[in-house]
Amino acid sequence: MTIITYALILGISTSIDYFLILFLLFSQAKKPGEKRTIYFGQLLASFILILLSSILSQVANIFLADWILGLLGFVPILLGVRILFENEAETEIPDSKIGLLSIIFISLTSGVDNLGIFTPYFTTLSTLETLLTASLILLETVAICYLAEKFGSLHSISEFIEKYEKMILPTIFIVLGIYILFEFGTMTYLLQLLT
Repeated sequence: MTIITYALILGISTSIDYFLILFLLFSQAKKPGEKRTIYFGQLLASFILILLSSILSQVANIFLADWILGLLGFVPILLGVRILFENEAETEIPDSKIGLLSIIFISLTSGVDNLGIFTPYFTTLSTLETLLTASLILLETVAICYLAEKFGSLHSISEFIEKYEKMILPTIFIVLGIYILFEFGTMTYLLQLLT
């Protein structure tokens, strides 16, 4: 397979798990500029993850254990628990929550598992191949955002999300956090420390 084929597969496979979160964000975007903020925040977060992966792959003598990356799984768990126990007025996503920093934070937290995928792959690429792969992943990010935006703007789906957001969003965050903790071996490592 070619670098382009690998880049396409890499971009799609690492974005599918985030599609539902993007879908939820786009269904909440009501004010002008919020959708643009989601696109920009997602692109910036993807760029940061790609840059970090590239740096980690180039610095072979620094070893960062997977279980340490997995500690980031506690962030979405805590966010989910906080949202779950807030009262209804606090649970609604106010206009200010669809801000650039919120989008970047959510994107980085849910995309931390991409470090474990991008980093080893980038070690096999030349600088030019890495740049090509990164560019294609960023283009795919825009495509995934576009699809999530179109699904999120469907009236019936948007109404369903608004009706059940009190349960949907925290559940997604908690499951994502648990997934990250197990995917990176953090839970296994921490349990071994206790025994």
